[in-house]
Amino acid sequence: MKKTHKQFNKTLLASSIGVMLGSMTITPALAQESEVEPEIIEVKGVRGSLSQSMNIKRQSSGVVDAISAVDMGKFPDTNLAESLQRITGVSINRVNGEGSEVTVRGFGGNFNLITLNGRQMPAANVSTITGNPVDKGTTGSSRSFDFSNIASEGVSGIEVYKTGQASVPSGGIGATININTLKPLDSGKNRASIGVKAVKDESGDGVTPELSGVTSWVNDDANLGISLFGSYQERDSGSRHMSVEQYQLREWSATDIDTFTAPGAEVINAPTVGQIVAIPSNIGLGTNKDNRERTNLMLTVQYEPVEDLTLTADATYAKNEQNSSSLIDGIWFSQQFNSVEFDGNPVVSTPVKFSEDIEGGKDFFFQNLALATKDELKSFGFNADYYVNDSLNLRFDAASSQATSGGNGPLGNNAIRFNLAGATAGWQAADFTSDIPQASIVIDDSVKGNNNGIFDKADVGSQVVQTDKSNQETDVDQVRFDGTFVSDNYTVDFGVGYLSTEMRQTRESTSEALGGWGIDAPGDIPEGLFQRVCTACAFEDHDISGVEGADANALPAGSTTIALGSVSFSGDPVELLREVGPLYGLSLETLPINGFDNNIIEEDILSAYAEIDLYYEVGDMPLSIVAGLRYEKTDVTSTSNQIVPLRIVWESDNDFRTDLSESSEAISAEHDYSNFLPSLDLALDVTDEFKARLSISKTLARPAYNQLFNSTTVSAPARPTALGGIPTGNSGNARLNPLESTNFDLSFEYYYGETSAISLGYYRKDVKNFVGIAQTTLPLFGLLDPSSDSPGTITAQAAAELANLGFDNNERNLFTMSAILQNPADFPGGVSEFQNTQAFADQVFSAYDVFPEAGDPELNFQVTRPTSNQSAVIDGLEFAWQHFFGESGFGYQFNYTLVDGDIGYDVGGAISVDQFALEGLSDTANLVLIYEKDGLSTRIAYNWRDEFLSQVNRGFGNRNPVFVDTFEQVDINVSYEINEQLNVSLDIINLTEEGQRQFGRSRNNVFFVQEADRRFVLSANYNF
Repeated sequence: MKKTHKQFNKTLLASSIGVMLGSMTITPALAQESEVEPEIIEVKGVRGSLSQSMNIKRQSSGVVDAISAVDMGKFPDTNLAESLQRITGVSINRVNGEGSEVTVRGFGGNFNLITLNGRQMPAANVSTITGNPVDKGTTGSSRSFDFSNIASEGVSGIEVYKTGQASVPSGGIGATININTLKPLDSGKNRASIGVKAVKDESGDGVTPELSGVTSWVNDDANLGISLFGSYQERDSGSRHMSVEQYQLREWSATDIDTFTAPGAEVINAPTVGQIVAIPSNIGLGTNKDNRERTNLMLTVQYEPVEDLTLTADATYAKNEQNSSSLIDGIWFSQQFNSVEFDGNPVVSTPVKFSEDIEGGKDFFFQNLALATKDELKSFGFNADYYVNDSLNLRFDAASSQATSGGNGPLGNNAIRFNLAGATAGWQAADFTSDIPQASIVIDDSVKGNNNGIFDKADVGSQVVQTDKSNQETDVDQVRFDGTFVSDNYTVDFGVGYLSTEMRQTRESTSEALGGWGIDAPGDIPEGLFQRVCTACAFEDHDISGVEGADANALPAGSTTIALGSVSFSGDPVELLREVGPLYGLSLETLPINGFDNNIIEEDILSAYAEIDLYYEVGDMPLSIVAGLRYEKTDVTSTSNQIVPLRIVWESDNDFRTDLSESSEAISAEHDYSNFLPSLDLALDVTDEFKARLSISKTLARPAYNQLFNSTTVSAPARPTALGGIPTGNSGNARLNPLESTNFDLSFEYYYGETSAISLGYYRKDVKNFVGIAQTTLPLFGLLDPSSDSPGTITAQAAAELANLGFDNNERNLFTMSAILQNPADFPGGVSEFQNTQAFADQVFSAYDVFPEAGDPELNFQVTRPTSNQSAVIDGLEFAWQHFFGESGFGYQFNYTLVDGDIGYDVGGAISVDQFALEGLSDTANLVLIYEKDGLSTRIAYNWRDEFLSQVNRGFGNRNPVFVDTFEQVDINVSYEINEQLNVSLDIINLTEEGQRQFGRSRNNVFFVQEADRRFVLSANYNF
């Protein structure tokens, strides 16, 4: 039906859909896509919600998908991200079993723009609490919005704009996702809803509550309305996990067999010379208990002082507090294998079964973590919508928003780590061939312990304490003026806007040895501060019983092993530090700082756009043409407060620390760029049921904040440089240009019923200015290398003395001999005092550091710097089919997305070169089976996401990618409408208890395996 313009009244799409949904409005900046008057459909249940979403897609120009609330206060899923994954082309990242960030058509959270009622939302996300202990030091620098902060009950609908339009703000190459909240004058009547939920997570303790309420009041004259939403949710959960900190990558040499094995070692499937080899550094088995409290408040006031003017003021507040306690049992590998079996992989070879004998015992640690974070979102907005006459509508919108994320523990810390440990790991074996790698250990407490052969409390002492304090704060102020002019044959939209963003990222970390890495003082923990527990006993889906046949191969012969995780020692890290710290002259307040960041990114964006809607007929087929042009000018200022590192100190075999100066200096850089973003949308109604679309547009996304930082950070090597360790540096680049994507979309849609439709689409994105990595090797800050083998250095002399004595030149021995040579007054016998035992090495570890000195060479850091030098093509297919079988009540919703690109990760690529690859690229599919009739509604939802690349470079000086394994999840919802006011429902989330698995260049390079549990949500919702 051709759009008419005899009267310019509130039957434009924004108001029509608002009436259709009963509680939803698309804001003006995103609402000018309509070609025909949408049919008003009564909202009723899941089928009504799907019908509304289908009609939004049908009536919009470009490719738009939507999700609508089933009823007031009742969104289809318990989490917004979980709902978004039902949309074709949208996949999600899960954190602790909940949807967090979204990926659209292969583009992750940094490349998608999130708006609330049409206004850009600030992003702040320090994701410390993920279940993975490696994430405890995560810093906040993302543009990605965390959907878990917003309660779904306060949302009336979401639209996903996959194609660019001039009237839509820039920033989303993947998509612009708009979240709509309740507007009281759209419903035109008084309504209220109260929801109560009881949440039982099988991994948590007890049943936790969720309360929500939403109300909309309109006066008798229908010109004043108020809506209010509030919710509180508590969730107790947890998980069990295995983790490996890093895999040392190297190109195998002819001498590496001798480097990594003891004399006479048995070697199976030895790598070939030149092959990539990945050797694990450690293994940890852990548990975590998590608690989350989320509070949401939304208030909207609307007033029409005169008939043609609507004033809207709104405020949104969200707070998400999380606390977690975690215990990780772990051992480190000395990489001196008595026996080793490699996996035979011809690309990346990995030792999958190995053992090593450590005389005198090595550290057997228990990492106790206390984690706490708080996210807050505050947003205030004002909108004036004025109909000047039948042809002209003017709109003014202003908003100020702030998002913060960071530490919520003592002194504002995100993480406090206190290691309990014993120097009791003698012979140890590991098996990486099972679903969860496992280890077995012979307890050797003969040197530092009570020598009873049992790992008990008397063998336990303090080892190290560390803290991480990371915060991100983003402020967004925006103002926009828009207008719409309507004539009989066309509509023109126009507007100007200004948006100012300031993002501040801060980080402070500390680290200090207490009893020392070698556990120099077993028994220094007062009684009552820790207890013996069993980590392995908590695992439900895997048998954590150690390495099969370990006892038969253990050394000394006849020894009995214990499985890693079977004996654990747990305590509160804050209490432990409070009591033990003073013994070493330390407290939480006085721990020495070893890492510091303070970065500010300011972006000011001035925009203007014009867009015209034209209406034609080709034969008898209505054709809509929407053409537009958007201009944006962006000014960027990057300021970093840099603390200069003074020296890097070698603390023990493979441990280094960075000493920092006490002062900082501010370093600033500026950049500006301008962009013209054209768009063209064609929509042809071939028949009343069949629609064809063609969209061509240019969109942009801005670099991640951390890529714009102006500071240079350094990381010490993961092992001595004499044995292949590589110090790394990282520098930002404030002069990066935005990513620009030229987009092509072609789709066909067949609407053959009130709630039934099929769609097939092809999309292609040609992207330039992807951020790649420029790498250089250079010295930084004049830092000297205390662990090199350069001629004339202590380390070179130590290596020569070890060779003369016939001892292996490994990490332990090299450090120990170097410490002896650097402290001749304490070792008057010189090299003759060296002992090739772990006990002697531990004594040296505890008492001495190796310091850089005159004559040492400068450390050559591998410094990476982002640069806008990459381009790529991403294309794919989207298929969706929604069908209901007449009035039977049965139906289904199915979609499949195929994503392809020329920017995958080459796992066999050189380990000395950083690779460019797109993170998040994966195929996805969803199937929802539906039955809804006579008040009973049932949904069984299946979600599948293929394996995808999560990180290009995991860090630690190794170019190891991180892949997330294929994931499947089944959710069930059953609800019953007792009467028109009362509805009860039961959700079962993650029915099959699917966990998560992460790995590197080979599937045997497993970084993280997590067990997860199902969650039950019993709900009651009352409308009045």
